[in-house]
Amino acid sequence: MNKVYLIGLPASGKTTTAKWLAEKMGWNNLDLDDVLENETGMTVSQYFSEYGEDKFRELESTILKNTKNLKQFVISCGGGTAAHFNNMDWMCSNGMTIYLNTDLSVIISRIQKNSDVRPMFSGLSVEQIRLRLLEVLEERAIFYSKSKIIWNNSTPTEMLHFAVNQLVAF
Repeated sequence: MNKVYLIGLPASGKTTTAKWLAEKMGWNNLDLDDVLENETGMTVSQYFSEYGEDKFRELESTILKNTKNLKQFVISCGGGTAAHFNNMDWMCSNGMTIYLNTDLSVIISRIQKNSDVRPMFSGLSVEQIRLRLLEVLEERAIFYSKSKIIWNNSTPTEMLHFAVNQLVAF
């Protein structure tokens, strides 16, 4: 396997962990949200607002599938990428998948610090954020659970690097 796909809830640390892991492995890093923003000239929030979720998910899936021929890449996906267009099965067939199962209290804290870039949570109280996250997790858990590695930690450690290194060798 020559690609690693990181999935998880919004603010679970996918982008940060992908950068960290890519550096550790000497691989490249790619953030699907960055690709979408570069291709459209809009932020993810702007694109989502202007074209709606269906168009956003279609473009996101196309961008994901354009990674098929990449080698030695750690790719951070949007929080919902795994739950649409059979993307999770596709990622499992085309690379290694890691689900960042970050503690909800850590995610809530991260969202509160940057709620302006996460419209799904804008203006919500801590309790409303928690309930929304639980709702989203319930919808996506079936997809996230298909991951090769489920990382039950809020930050990457050498153990994650070790596990990935062992599995990508095959």
